[in-house]
Amino acid sequence: MNKKLLAISLIAGLSAVLNAGEFDTKVYVGATAAKINSDTYTQYNLGYTANNYLDNGIILGFGNSLGYGNVKNGVEVITVDMDLKAGHEIIQNLNGYVIGTGVAQTVDNDSAMGLGYGGALEYRITSNVALEGSYKTVTMHDSPRDYDYDTSNLAIKFHY
Repeated sequence: MNKKLLAISLIAGLSAVLNAGEFDTKVYVGATAAKINSDTYTQYNLGYTANNYLDNGIILGFGNSLGYGNVKNGVEVITVDMDLKAGHEIIQNLNGYVIGTGVAQTVDNDSAMGLGYGGALEYRITSNVALEGSYKTVTMHDSPRDYDYDTSNLAIKFHY
């Protein structure tokens, strides 16, 4: 039931963001400390985020990213995720977000999908450059085994 509620919330949030006005868009590159069950590895990411600042100070946004890494020698991981974010400016140039995420992943040619959640802090260094740190945890479903996928990411974002 909780996963259905999360999926409905993600869809409703995306609909609200897509119907909103102007977007603050950024392209980013980053490195992620990722963990699949007890195996840790480094994953490299390329992504895109778009945020809309509402009149009441709430920030709604979404993002997509593509990640690549090696869990073990010869075991590749390719990850695609879609995040929906809601946040607020904590102090000038520092935004905090809660994240709902959907992930599709291949690990050594096995495919899995999952839903999860997390949080992020984004600090705007200049009007065109920001630094973001995030943490997400996802329960992945891969028949016949499920597994946990956790990430801690550091990314530099470029506004255009």
